[in-house]
Amino acid sequence: MPFYNNDRVDSWDHFDHKSLGTEYKFMFWPRRCYFTNKLLWLTYAYKKTAMYTGPGDPVFEYRYYDKHEFLVNKIKGNV
Repeated sequence: MPFYNNDRVDSWDHFDHKSLGTEYKFMFWPRRCYFTNKLLWLTYAYKKTAMYTGPGDPVFEYRYYDKHEFLVNKIKGNV
């Protein structure tokens, strides 16, 4: 779950700075929404991917968002 500070994600969360892109996908496997912890299964949802690089192999992190929650938080500037 994200940590909020006045409806904004804390600045230490570098996920959006390292983001590779957003995909609108159909969820065949159950996943949880990052904002609401709602089950996303057999529905369309947004998937964001971030890549962290360093001295070793790159690490990929995925976050899944409900389509309605993603649009609301995109307007608010949280995504």
